[in-house]
Amino acid sequence: MKWRKPQSLFAQLLLYLGLPLMLLWGLSSFSGYVSALQAATQAYDRTLLSSARTISERFEVREGRLQVNVPWVVLDSFELNMNDRLYYKVIDPTGAVISGYDDLPAMPPATSPTRLYPALAWFYHTQFRGEAIRVARLLQPINEGGISGMAEIYVAETLQSRRYLARQLLLSSLFTQGFLVLFTLVLAAWLLRRVLRPMRQLSGIMVRREPGVLTPIPELLPWSETRLLIVAFNRYIDRLRLLISRQERFSADASHQLKTPLAILKTQASVALTSPQPQAWRESLEAMSHTLDNTIQLTERLLQLSAVKRQEQGERQFSPVDLLDIVQQSCFSRLTQARSKHIDLGYEGEQASVPVAGDALLLSELCANLLDNALKYTPRRGTVTVSLRRERDAVLLEVEDSGPGIDDALINQALQPFQRLDNAGDVAGAGIGLALVNDIARLHRTHPQLMRSQSLGGLRVSVRFLVV
Repeated sequence: MKWRKPQSLFAQLLLYLGLPLMLLWGLSSFSGYVSALQAATQAYDRTLLSSARTISERFEVREGRLQVNVPWVVLDSFELNMNDRLYYKVIDPTGAVISGYDDLPAMPPATSPTRLYPALAWFYHTQFRGEAIRVARLLQPINEGGISGMAEIYVAETLQSRRYLARQLLLSSLFTQGFLVLFTLVLAAWLLRRVLRPMRQLSGIMVRREPGVLTPIPELLPWSETRLLIVAFNRYIDRLRLLISRQERFSADASHQLKTPLAILKTQASVALTSPQPQAWRESLEAMSHTLDNTIQLTERLLQLSAVKRQEQGERQFSPVDLLDIVQQSCFSRLTQARSKHIDLGYEGEQASVPVAGDALLLSELCANLLDNALKYTPRRGTVTVSLRRERDAVLLEVEDSGPGIDDALINQALQPFQRLDNAGDVAGAGIGLALVNDIARLHRTHPQLMRSQSLGGLRVSVRFLVV
């Protein structure tokens, strides 16, 4: 069965804390057992070496032969625990066994002498009579009664006492450290439940919250690490509330703007139906055609404004486009409209390519709306001038007209959708053109500037773009 990570934050934190603690507990217990075994080995080795030295002090030469008197009471006096069996063997300089167990195993050739004691001593493990034993080998110089050389003393014991001591130390370590691990986990679980309590409260609030509620969530999480998360989430709620508010306002304004031409169409159709004169029918149809043209233009502007609003919500990667070509094409497409009102529409400024980062279609709409707005509000035989001028690493697009212009106090109002100004007179429109220009400019990380034209006296709209 495949192991699955627990989904609970509490369980994960407890798991990631408990596993290292358990691992450290096991490693510490194993290390403690090894250290205890080494300590027990050193303590009992010292006893074996003391027993060997005691035997070395009881050498004597009788009738030209080396002898040793090893009473058991001498060996027993060095034993701390009588659970082990003690063995010994003494070999004279000629290699003959003069006392002890003849079959006690000899020392392996590769055994190194001990450096813990100032003596010619070796310690090693071996098997004797089916039991594991620890042996101490001591060399004792003999120069007495005509006998000279090195006598060998072997003292061995079984390992029950050593292992018992190591086990006791291991059990003590397991118990004390296990208690610490258990206490740490219990304390950690209590602390985690206490720390995560605000998160459970916040989760309960979010679960019980109604879908339409967009109020900021309370700052129930008291930690500095999560405060930024709450702030970011509340800012997101603010942006979402603003977006929904804009959409609702846009829908309401669009419905209102479309309701008016539809009502006019209904009235014009009613007039045509109630009139018996063909001339009245023709006039009503011409009026209806004009109303439909305005309605189609209004619908197109609404769709463009809605599309730009949607694009503002995401990140766009623009490619270089020639702003000069876009501006000139927009001017050419409005020549007929300008001539119908005898308006002098002209271009001045840059003649070479002006590459900027942007969307060609949206920039075309921006220029078209600026020109439409200027041509619409400029009186007959007026002037509209479009210009492109470089300013270091930027280019300035300007559209000027000789119309009524906009007062400084009304500039912000003019950039909002469906805002008709008092100086519009009897010019038809829905107040979307400059709002669409503002949204397209903001999408290109810039903004339009509205001011009075010093040369023509009307409105001058300036938009600055970075040159790539």
